[in-house]
Amino acid sequence: MNFELKIRCLYIRATAAVAAVAFFSASPVLGAERGNVYGRVYPERNDDLSYENDVVAFRIYGPKTQRNGEKSFGYDIFAKYPDSGLVLPYLYGEQCGSANWAKADSLRKIDKELAKKFEESFTYHIDHGKGADFYAVGPTLGCGVAALLDADGKIQFPWCYDEVEIVENGPDRFEAKLSFAPVVIGSDTIAERRRLVLDKGSYLNYCEVSYEGLSHPYSIVAGVPRRDDGRAVMELERGVIAYEDPTQRKDSGKIFTGVIIPGGAEDMLEDQGHILAKCTIRPGETFRYYWGNGWSKGRIATMDEWIDYLNGFLASQGE
Repeated sequence: MNFELKIRCLYIRATAAVAAVAFFSASPVLGAERGNVYGRVYPERNDDLSYENDVVAFRIYGPKTQRNGEKSFGYDIFAKYPDSGLVLPYLYGEQCGSANWAKADSLRKIDKELAKKFEESFTYHIDHGKGADFYAVGPTLGCGVAALLDADGKIQFPWCYDEVEIVENGPDRFEAKLSFAPVVIGSDTIAERRRLVLDKGSYLNYCEVSYEGLSHPYSIVAGVPRRDDGRAVMELERGVIAYEDPTQRKDSGKIFTGVIIPGGAEDMLEDQGHILAKCTIRPGETFRYYWGNGWSKGRIATMDEWIDYLNGFLASQGE
């Protein structure tokens, strides 16, 4: 049975100086009572913004990760079993639990191999029956981040969010608005704004991206890193990218990543280690698209099923 702390305030704000979650009560609430849609900032894990519904779970790296200099740019994935309740509070509780790490440190002084085995018993990078983080992000777009291209066509990877506002937090929808610290591209100083929406039952996030400071049109891409020679699908006119990611562990199944650009993309290409959909964004415009994933140990067992899901989603949107 999974419990979480009931949040009294749906507004959470994290800045580069502090990530805070306010006004909690100690009364536990069953995940099922929230509709299994929930997210929060995890200051105990470098200000991660992590959220989930009944079938998928995601992480966006926060300001402390950027202050530490860690090059983690893209969306991260937590694979989870459908209808398993809220898994992120459990996974973070185990991974960030001070008692676990204190015991691991004690064991390390006695036997490093024993300490390693103990760490493997609670790390969220290994599936202990609730799912895990098998997906590698690093200096990539991860599972579908959008990024501008500079004048030379190089991806300008957005780093970690600077501030976040949680607008809606269950029972049927998670919505957040994020802002990013200004960056210089060419002669422009540009600040990104991002809106994310994840509905109950959906494998895909709806995302809006806009920029302050654009002085002219820019090329913008959204996509996923290619890890190996796994199957990839690029459908230009329908705006669909799909890729079968091998995950970080051989026994962890496959992660199926996807991006949908409503109305189609201007171009699709494999470049700079990524599978990309390319469009143009002009000053004052908003780039709208969908991104998400399935997992072979969940309800979407194969790449063909993932493509069928994306096609069905498009049909439901009238595309």
